[in-house]
Amino acid sequence: MAEPSHRVEGNASRGGGFESLDKAFMRAIALEGRERERYMAELAAANPGLAARLAGLLAADAMQDSGSGILGEDALIAVRASAGVGGDAGLLTGRTIGGFAVGDLIGQGGSGAVYRARQLRPARSVAFKALRPEVAGAKARRRFELEAEHMGLVSHPNIAAVHAAGFDEETRVSWMATEFVDGARSIVRHAEENGLGLLARLELLRAACAAVAAAHAKGVLHRDIKPSNMLVGTDGVVKVIDFGLSRALATPDGRSLATETGEIIGTLLYMAPEQCTGDPRAIDVRSDVFALGAVLYELLAGAQPRCFEGMALHAAILSVAERDVPRPSLRNPAVEGDLDAIVGMACAREPQSRYASVQELSDDIGRAIAGEPVRARVPGPWRKFRAWTRREPRLAAAVGVAVLATVGLVAATGVYAAGKRQEARRASEISRRVYEQLVPAAAKLGLTEDAPSVREIDLAAYELSVLLNGVDHEVSARLALKLAFDWLKGIGYDPARSEEWARIAEDSLSRVPGLGPSSSMAIEARCVRAWAVVAQAAIAREGAAELTEQARRMLLELLPIVEQRDDVDLASDCLGTLGEFAEAAGDLDLAAEYYLRAITRSTRIRGASDETVVQTRSYLVDTLRRQERWPEALAELEALLDVQREHERGFSPWTIRFAMQRGEVLLRLGEPVAAELQLVEADALVRDHIGENHGMRNRVRAYLREALVAQGRSADAERLWRDLPLNGDARP
Repeated sequence: MAEPSHRVEGNASRGGGFESLDKAFMRAIALEGRERERYMAELAAANPGLAARLAGLLAADAMQDSGSGILGEDALIAVRASAGVGGDAGLLTGRTIGGFAVGDLIGQGGSGAVYRARQLRPARSVAFKALRPEVAGAKARRRFELEAEHMGLVSHPNIAAVHAAGFDEETRVSWMATEFVDGARSIVRHAEENGLGLLARLELLRAACAAVAAAHAKGVLHRDIKPSNMLVGTDGVVKVIDFGLSRALATPDGRSLATETGEIIGTLLYMAPEQCTGDPRAIDVRSDVFALGAVLYELLAGAQPRCFEGMALHAAILSVAERDVPRPSLRNPAVEGDLDAIVGMACAREPQSRYASVQELSDDIGRAIAGEPVRARVPGPWRKFRAWTRREPRLAAAVGVAVLATVGLVAATGVYAAGKRQEARRASEISRRVYEQLVPAAAKLGLTEDAPSVREIDLAAYELSVLLNGVDHEVSARLALKLAFDWLKGIGYDPARSEEWARIAEDSLSRVPGLGPSSSMAIEARCVRAWAVVAQAAIAREGAAELTEQARRMLLELLPIVEQRDDVDLASDCLGTLGEFAEAAGDLDLAAEYYLRAITRSTRIRGASDETVVQTRSYLVDTLRRQERWPEALAELEALLDVQREHERGFSPWTIRFAMQRGEVLLRLGEPVAAELQLVEADALVRDHIGENHGMRNRVRAYLREALVAQGRSADAERLWRDLPLNGDARP
């Protein structure tokens, strides 16, 4: 069955697939020949201006000389960074935000921009990083907030310090102020410009290792280590920056607010193979070890560790999983065998074959600097083969089956009627085994920003399965469901198409023998349909109320089914979304009930310390405060503070927010003395860990004045706790 049409009718009016140039580009780059011509013609009819800009971008892309060699990558970065897409490059220049006078733009990417800024008190230069509002969805904001939290957890001379972070109501941007690295160059560029020898280059990487090891010791993975995130200033000190893709290690099942199953996180040139699986549980400290080894290769060899010249992005992803990082001595004869061994062990494709920690890698680099024997050994052919069989056991089995089947088919050519029947049965079995391998292979690509390429692969797999197995087949239905997920994620996402593919999957499953409409996969397809309708309601310009009501009804129908399953994503997400709907409708009692049910389930399955549990409990606290159910709100806040402090999150933005809210609740309960003590602590936490002149302090100080007035100390209230002159994010 063919993919739902690329037609553009209605898209311009309803805010659909052609609302931005980067989405249109990613869709067009995945098409060829007449398909692209038809797409461009339909786009020109719906939006001539956008079509003209897209045509120019496609022409420019054809002439791009990409740094990575990945087709379409440079052009996409260029269009995202241009003034035409993503707003004026100097959008914040000249503004004062959170006590920082924002100066010139010094860099930007697809989701954010970095400015040179001046902190007013204390006076100092900072790097002011801002998340672009047009890409600042809930997930992007969570990642940005987690970056500030994770960087704030680690105090190390080789990690750029965070001075403050917040959200500016006027510009609607999340921001973060960090240490400014004067004269910053990437670690590789610094080594090249200064003509550093091998030993000096090893010392640079060893300093970076010390920073990453310190982050690991605090339970934080970086996940995007690359030369541009390892800066060297005029003082020669290495500073590791940009924890925007970092992840806390403490989550029991490997997931966190910053990660969802199916996402590929990182930069392909330096990425560990397991990061291409889309499974966050496969990623640990050894993934950062791999990336550090890849940077070490570039420092030693003078060339990037991988070459993607002329590849499409999905092919580049597959290349990461299939090809080894070469020996640096092949490019630079001055590199000795021990350094080859260090790079080979750090960049082993099998995580079990790498250094177990960054500290072990650093220690081996130290031995190489001192001229002592290193512990690393270059993997031999037999070790590589065994690692491959461990990494791809099903694929190895499938290869064996294919070889045996081929031998059988050759032998069967000597038999006529019986041989033909046997050949047909054998072909059917082989095709099924092939598709059983194809589904997880497609899933390995995950749900990334390269979603159009993922969809193209999944669509081809679906059409091939329909051709050989029919529509009403488990493999066909599974691929249709994968396409439904694909259309909910990445560039050019379209929830209407997601709903359509979820219907196809559900219809097919209802007719597959042994599965049917009550199967877990059919229920999953119904859930995807519900999320697709929720997403349509969120972006709809017209009919949003009707779509919201439709989504609410669908979730209510699903809830009795999914709440019986131990699947947090399905049941807890249903409950949380229903809570948000109830809160928006003004039914706070019902909202609190839904939040409590979601919290109970998630706590039982994931544990009370899971960050998603903490977040849902914060929603419950907000609802209880709005209802003035102060004793219940106090109990929740005290439990949340205990959880945060027990898990070394005592200085996180969430913890500070809970401390402020606890002071407010004590005030409402008629305990002004206890409220004062809590609020004084909250004010110090904001000052020390968010910003001295952050606007959140004014919120705390307003409560403090109220607490002192309630104690009959009005004069002290104004003298001790007057408002600060500069405000940041003052939301409670």
